[in-house]
Amino acid sequence: MPKVVVFGLGRFGASVARQLYDKGSEVLAIDRSLKLVERIDGHVSAAIACDATEKENLEAYDVGRMDIAVVAIGTDFEASVLVTLLCKELGVPWVVAKALNPMQQRVLLGVGADKVVLPEEEMGERLAEHLIHESVVDFVELPAGYSLRRIDVAEEWVGQSLADLGLLGTEHLNLIQIHRQADPAGGGEPDRIPLPHGEIVLLAGDRVDVIGPDEVLDRYR
Repeated sequence: MPKVVVFGLGRFGASVARQLYDKGSEVLAIDRSLKLVERIDGHVSAAIACDATEKENLEAYDVGRMDIAVVAIGTDFEASVLVTLLCKELGVPWVVAKALNPMQQRVLLGVGADKVVLPEEEMGERLAEHLIHESVVDFVELPAGYSLRRIDVAEEWVGQSLADLGLLGTEHLNLIQIHRQADPAGGGEPDRIPLPHGEIVLLAGDRVDVIGPDEVLDRYR
């Protein structure tokens, strides 16, 4: 499981930290508020009260070794920007930041965030879908030991068609969507190819949404 650092322990950040920890991830939780840190202590691997905008503090807690950083600071946008920058400088491979509006989203992407989420906007979109289409399922409960995950295309899959790979038969993986970078330089949002047919060839850099056994998916995380 990935090692994750979560900055900002308000409702959103604390929920992300707890759920990641419950699912088996090593989670380092950081916030300026001692009260919020004490509240989550025992529900994560480690909880630290410090100023995350100081690079020395992040180095002291070895943030650079983490696989993922979640910047969930809600009230101080300048701090969100600084923490995002510092995480990328320290070598965190994947930084996910929270934004309150599309302008903040553009700024955070511009300073290096790999993904920016707008929780309230996305929740509003899902609610609208539920209200219009009663059949929309927001959460699918899979059998124990199975997950829906987004993974990088394995090196041995590159250049092969889905029909040739036969992932359902060989690995018990059901591929439901491909995320393909439209811009070769890596800019912008990737194109989505839902329910791809067997003739589609996987490319280096593709990411795929798959349903399958956890023990198989763990090999491709």
